[in-house]
Amino acid sequence: MKKLNKKEKHEQCMREIKGTLIVVVLCCVWHILTAFLLNGTGLYFLGMPAWFSVSVLGTVVIAIAGLAILLKKVFVDFEYDDEEEEKIDVN
Repeated sequence: MKKLNKKEKHEQCMREIKGTLIVVVLCCVWHILTAFLLNGTGLYFLGMPAWFSVSVLGTVVIAIAGLAILLKKVFVDFEYDDEEEEKIDVN
């Protein structure tokens, strides 16, 4: 577990928020674009309309891949409690 000061904790939280939002936006863009682009083509995949199958399954794959990348490259294990709470003097 990393020891970070208050500023570093804030910066790390912001990195994690931004990374998560990027993955969410990518999932939404994929879901919406494939649904609109494949709608009305008459194609079927797995017994369902292609727009639905590709949209939903693709979103799941993007979400899992995004999570794996975030866990390896962005998220850091650190304690968010303030250091001052640890310095409580017990007599």
